[in-house]
Amino acid sequence: MTFEKLLQQSLVWRGLYFVTLLLVNIVLSRSLQADGTGWIYYLTNFFSFILLVASLSMESGYTYYASGNVISHHKLAWFSLWWTLIISIISAVGVGIYFKNLKSTELSYTDNYIFYAATYIAGILLINFFMVLFYAQRNYVVPNLILSIVNIILIVVILLANKKSNAYNIVVNNYFLSILLQGILLAIAFIVINKSYLYISLPDKASFKLLLKYSLVALASNVIFFFVYRIDYWFVRYNTATCTPTDLGNYIQASKLGQMALIVPQIFASVIFPQTASGTLRENITNAILIFFRVFLQAMFIGLIVIGSIGYWLFPAVFGESFNNMTMPVLLLLPGIFSLAILCLLSAYFAGKGKVKINVYGGVFALIVVVIGDIIFIPKWGINAAAAVSTVGYTVNLLYSLYHFFKDHQFSLRVLYSFNKADWYWVKNMLFHKTTNL
Repeated sequence: MTFEKLLQQSLVWRGLYFVTLLLVNIVLSRSLQADGTGWIYYLTNFFSFILLVASLSMESGYTYYASGNVISHHKLAWFSLWWTLIISIISAVGVGIYFKNLKSTELSYTDNYIFYAATYIAGILLINFFMVLFYAQRNYVVPNLILSIVNIILIVVILLANKKSNAYNIVVNNYFLSILLQGILLAIAFIVINKSYLYISLPDKASFKLLLKYSLVALASNVIFFFVYRIDYWFVRYNTATCTPTDLGNYIQASKLGQMALIVPQIFASVIFPQTASGTLRENITNAILIFFRVFLQAMFIGLIVIGSIGYWLFPAVFGESFNNMTMPVLLLLPGIFSLAILCLLSAYFAGKGKVKINVYGGVFALIVVVIGDIIFIPKWGINAAAAVSTVGYTVNLLYSLYHFFKDHQFSLRVLYSFNKADWYWVKNMLFHKTTNL
């Protein structure tokens, strides 16, 4: 299957999933408003960090060795279930201890947090593991269809729950349960489709060492990137003098929109990594990265104009009246989102070539910028400062990665801004034609 055909399939089916994810975000925001939505996303951010560290970023090793068919997919599937069970139990116990003993939270609330942590962490782990295995087999239809169907069901549940007196509890509980359901259904689908139930076994000691070695290196990178992308949530949350709970909700929603804008580069990156790791289509991928750089740069300028013109009434109309402070953070984040879009591609490219350290060092430089900037500016200028500082940090990271990308290929800087219609024709052909030439 050609690179363009792989990308077409990924765009269509992952695009479907992300559309349903956006709809979930909208109905959840309108149901819980800015302060409630901000709390949910802040809590999942906390759980995501626990998941990342406790799981040792094992899904990164999966991506590398599953894409190269170094370790049997059947063994990886069964290891996923075992690893998820262990990490979920450990994480849930840790969350319980944290809220009960360290935060002195009431028992009823602690039980809720344990439930949220267990469902979220188990669900996300299963989703991450089995999405990797499906994508390694170039199967984009089944996993994204499953995720989309569950999202649609969740949307219906939220809309119906809004008519009830205990709507808040119903919405929050079903939000976390839906994540676990998605993970379980993905696991079942993979095991059934591949008949992995006939090959119940785990990776041997040598294979496990390979997984662990790669994952631990990737863990350093992922922890750094986690803080680069999300440490501003904590600074906004605890700078109560300039940031209210509603401000937190507005800022996280602006950040979420930025993440939605990364859909296309993330989809592209999910195709880049397996093909780079397996050593195929590398020349096509290199040229495609340059084309997307120019296209995304032009798209960023268009986005700035559109959001600057209609953002002040668009966001409250879509998400609810409490989201009336999103426009400026979104505008300030857009150049940073452009940097992240290109970093998605470059990070996948370097990781596929086994050069994870480039991603790590770039993330370190960005994190230093973000932490220092947030400490200095958020107490004075609130969420607008958080957005601006993040953009500067992301740009520093991009410049570092571009430096190493250009060292590999000896391109002229002009290729980054030599805009031409051929780029857009290539994108059009890639999306709608059977074959394209780079």
